[in-house]
Amino acid sequence: MKINGNYGNYGIYNLYNTMYQGSMSLYSNKLSRSMFPTNNANGKESLGSSAIGYITNLKAASKDLSSAMKSLSGPAFSNRTMTSSDNDVMTVSYSGNRASSISPMTVKIDQIAAGQKNEGLKADATAAYGGNSGTNEFTIDTGGKTTKISVNIAAGDSNKVAQQKMADAINKAGIGIKATVETDTKTNTSMLKLESTKTGSDPKNGFSIKDVKGNLTEQTGANNVASQGRDAIYSVNGGAAITSQSNTVDLGNGISATFKKASEEDVKVSQGKNMVMIKSAIEDMVKSYNNLYSEAAQKTNDFKAQNLATKMINTSKTYASSLSSIGIGFDNDGKMKIDTTQLNKAAESGKLEQFFTENSGKNYGYTNQLSRLADNVTRNTSNFVDSKLFGSSLSENFSYSGFGDLIQYNYLSAGSVLDFML
Repeated sequence: MKINGNYGNYGIYNLYNTMYQGSMSLYSNKLSRSMFPTNNANGKESLGSSAIGYITNLKAASKDLSSAMKSLSGPAFSNRTMTSSDNDVMTVSYSGNRASSISPMTVKIDQIAAGQKNEGLKADATAAYGGNSGTNEFTIDTGGKTTKISVNIAAGDSNKVAQQKMADAINKAGIGIKATVETDTKTNTSMLKLESTKTGSDPKNGFSIKDVKGNLTEQTGANNVASQGRDAIYSVNGGAAITSQSNTVDLGNGISATFKKASEEDVKVSQGKNMVMIKSAIEDMVKSYNNLYSEAAQKTNDFKAQNLATKMINTSKTYASSLSSIGIGFDNDGKMKIDTTQLNKAAESGKLEQFFTENSGKNYGYTNQLSRLADNVTRNTSNFVDSKLFGSSLSENFSYSGFGDLIQYNYLSAGSVLDFML
């Protein structure tokens, strides 16, 4: 193929054709790990498996790091959410445009919505049940529907056991009524409580209960109504009172509020940073950075891999002090770690956003440098493994003995094809 020290046209065609055929052979087999045995006859890891695995893992880690850095360049911080000044009184959720600017508002909650509540008779918890034993039947009418429920009371059951059996049967029926047995240990008494899960004053949200066979309802007092269902009453920005059958209301602009309890003070709803998304982006950066660094650092016999690990260390060292101030540090192995307390402080003060967004706009800023490095590894992954090691290791696993030489002597072209396939 080589003519007087130079490649002739025919030789060049053969070289590239061989490269193409070898590359397509890899592609047609989908680069299965089975092509590269994990262990050779001596029980040692095959270099072919190691080389392919390294490039595959390197590309995946660099893609993840690139994605995380792009998010920290702006999107993670421009993504907004709505917050409540008192989550014990009212929580809020936001489904609107995360980039839109929304003015703060106040909400005054005078009353929360509730469902009908029934309270049974207090009875000696350990005393024998005084009603009918055997099969007891009763009906519950709710929302225009009648449900018949059966409970078997054994002779000798205590009051509390009978109450609990009735509560369990009602809960199992799944008709929108929550039944519980409340015990007072000081007086050794227990009583059955029923509450509709449907809130609001609409009569169809209520319920009624009566015996059909036996006297379980009468004996427990389960049909005693303690309070009817009621609506929530609230106001927004000092306006007129508003009623709602539900404790979850729409405040407009994609803001939904859930009332927990009434309060004398107004609850402020304001726009803020989406801390969940920001922290998630930081965690993604740390995870992908460590994956990329670990892949490169472990290749101690590959100078190109070591060069990548060194670049990552040097880039981070330059910003070590600034990173530490926002809660990001490094352990003795060179891996990135998070100081949650410091990170939260930096997020609240705006220092976290300032660091990443400012450094994304500078040519030598940390965000920009790390992003460019990750993109380079993603696009040109094969450039970060020694061609001779990679080529010789592959030749051990292919019938075409010249494949390793092909990659060594025409590494840029072969690498481009491999980068495309991996």
